[in-house]
Amino acid sequence: MTASKRGYVWHRFRDDRHGPEVLAGVFGWDNCTDVLVLADEKGTHAYRAPVAPTSDVFAPTQVHWWYGRSDDAALPGTDKVLRGVTMVWVLRALLTLPDPGEPGGLPSVMPALKGTGVPGDRVPVRIRTWPRH
Repeated sequence: MTASKRGYVWHRFRDDRHGPEVLAGVFGWDNCTDVLVLADEKGTHAYRAPVAPTSDVFAPTQVHWWYGRSDDAALPGTDKVLRGVTMVWVLRALLTLPDPGEPGGLPSVMPALKGTGVPGDRVPVRIRTWPRH
């Protein structure tokens, strides 16, 4: 199943006036949000972040889960450095993540890696959660 069929809402951003666009998909759960940031091969990453009324979903300070290239830093909570991770692997990792209510679906919160989210100056984006029926 693709991200669009799962119900992701897509947002387009620019790094600067002349830079390439960044595409970010958001899927809101009751207590967290899954985000896929599609940029260049090095900047593509995905994360699951807690939802708070004052937090910017595209600039998280904490995450439950993160996956992407980490050439310059270790993954949160580990000493692993992922090199050569492609957009396909980031998307696969996100789409195979268990639902937050399932075992392993909502790991402990940890600090987000530097660069997590959408880069550049922009207005903060807050996502409202709606009850699912």
